Amino acid sequence: MIIGIGTDLLEIDRIKRILESKTAQRFMERLLTKEERAQAEQRQGRLVEFLAGRFSAKEAVAKALGCGIGAEVSFHDIVITYEPSGRPICHLSPQSLERLRLSPHVKIHLSVTHTDHLAAAYVIVEE
Repeated sequence: MIIGIGTDLLEIDRIKRILESKTAQRFMERLLTKEERAQAEQRQGRLVEFLAGRFSAKEAVAKALGCGIGAEVSFHDIVITYEPSGRPICHLSPQSLERLRLSPHVKIHLSVTHTDHLAAAYVIVEE
């Protein structure tokens, strides 16, 4: 059963401006888990696109859950990794599953894409 559908579209220049500001480190710590920060370090040439994709993906997940980023779900509650094929895999923290009263077996289908100027993500959450 589909619980929700979410999408997000982001101008990559918005993330570029943040990375050029004094708040860059704080932004990255707020957005990314430790595991994701390690992934970001490997993306040196495409860090801006990586972060824009992550931001867009996490926003789309929160929208699909119907709560947005806030008390029920934080950026750190949404963890995105990759299969060897490059397909993104999304998991929610056990704490957020409990707050949202969702089964640990919930599935999150995620697609992320980029152009030179935009990052977009589309999410379907099913139980």
